[in-house]
Amino acid sequence: MNIVLLRDVVEAPGLGIGVLHGDVEALSRPVLRACTTDMPDPTRYVSAGSLVFTGLVWRRSAEDSDLFVKRLVGAGVTAMAAGEALHGRVPDDVVEACARHRMPLLVVPDEVPFSRVIEYMTGQMAGARMDRLQTGLARQRQWLAAVADGRSAGELLDGLAQQLGVESALVTSTGVTVAGNAELDETELDRITAAALTADRFPLRLTGDLTVLPVGRGLTDRIDAWFLVIRHDESGPECVEAFSELASVVALDRIRRDERRRVAWEITDRTPTVRAADLRVAVVAEAEGRISPDVLRGLVEDVLDGAVTSIDAANRVVAPAAGSDVDVARLLSRRLGRLAPALRGARMFVGVGGQSSDDDPAGAVRAAASACAAAHNDPGSVSVRRAELDSALDLLSTLPDELRRAYADRLLGDVVEHDRRTDAGLLATLEAFLDCDGSWRRTADRLHVHLNTVRYRIGRVEALTGRSLARTGDRFDLYLALRSLEPALA
Repeated sequence: MNIVLLRDVVEAPGLGIGVLHGDVEALSRPVLRACTTDMPDPTRYVSAGSLVFTGLVWRRSAEDSDLFVKRLVGAGVTAMAAGEALHGRVPDDVVEACARHRMPLLVVPDEVPFSRVIEYMTGQMAGARMDRLQTGLARQRQWLAAVADGRSAGELLDGLAQQLGVESALVTSTGVTVAGNAELDETELDRITAAALTADRFPLRLTGDLTVLPVGRGLTDRIDAWFLVIRHDESGPECVEAFSELASVVALDRIRRDERRRVAWEITDRTPTVRAADLRVAVVAEAEGRISPDVLRGLVEDVLDGAVTSIDAANRVVAPAAGSDVDVARLLSRRLGRLAPALRGARMFVGVGGQSSDDDPAGAVRAAASACAAAHNDPGSVSVRRAELDSALDLLSTLPDELRRAYADRLLGDVVEHDRRTDAGLLATLEAFLDCDGSWRRTADRLHVHLNTVRYRIGRVEALTGRSLARTGDRFDLYLALRSLEPALA
């Protein structure tokens, strides 16, 4: 005996338990544990696969019955067993609620205390638990041997799903399917990730026929977590334990995969395999808070189906992308946006840019970097921007490197050289002055210097550039030249 079924409880000698609702199929449901509750909201006191005993103390009306049963169904409970002591019988509205929500309902005679039934079940389940333990250990030994022989987590997942007659999938926190035979549409993936990233406990039973299990770290940081999703019918809870065992083996396989990925990154970073000329559409991503560059890099590769990423001088993730910039931005926004519930104050900024001309192969990266910088101005925790020509900076980012460098050198070359020789801080003062809309006082306050120091430095900039910062056109020229010196555009 590997598991206790609901019919085993009904057929137990000397207990006299009856069935008020439930057919032969329902009585084939597994019972993993027994618990007792009379709380109006039983959610915190029950778990998936339980047989819940209740004296109906919580019932005051038919609405109470409907809500109580609905909550049991949401928790994945196997069946409800009601006592007759309080009302002399089980009220009709309780039976109707169970029938409406397809919850098997047992009746415990007045003269039989719940403790006697639970004691009987405990003995039966202890034997079943030992059988399951031995079966589970044997299964895990087989899986570990298979992993050691090089079989993938996907092969193990497919094998178990076929054995139990269910559908399953291994998905990332961004809703990318890693392996499995369950076909999940984008709406289902939205629902799965939103629930899994905020769940207080697992297994997580979703409305319908889905159960979600964590892979590895469980309730800890879930930004880059994996989840096992099982699609099963009402008899499905008996397979949850088997998939929970498989989840620990999948976690080991993921560690091995992550190690291979890190080795690949080291090789890629030493010898880039993606040429600038290949970057028709580029993605540039960065994060602030507790998201490390390696975690962000892995997320981008998952979302973009294994794209070869690199880390640039500004510690941003850079990746090529297939398709149009519109489609890539839409994909990144939907998938990375699923992480919002798990970020807890951290933020992600992503820019998507397309190559402007065949003569400028690095233009896609510059455009993406410019869009990424602009994304910092958005309020959300995940911001994805597509480079569009709706500002002078966007237009500037499409120009070839040589042209932008020549422009910056012509206007600011003498200023850069002066700062290099004297460390006078002219460029920093110019940037602050333009950022403060030409306000002398605000510039002095920002730089923590005297007002006359600002006037002197700006005067030196004007003398070296031949431009007057009192004129709007000259200010704009110097602003574009200054932006041309930044890494985001260089």
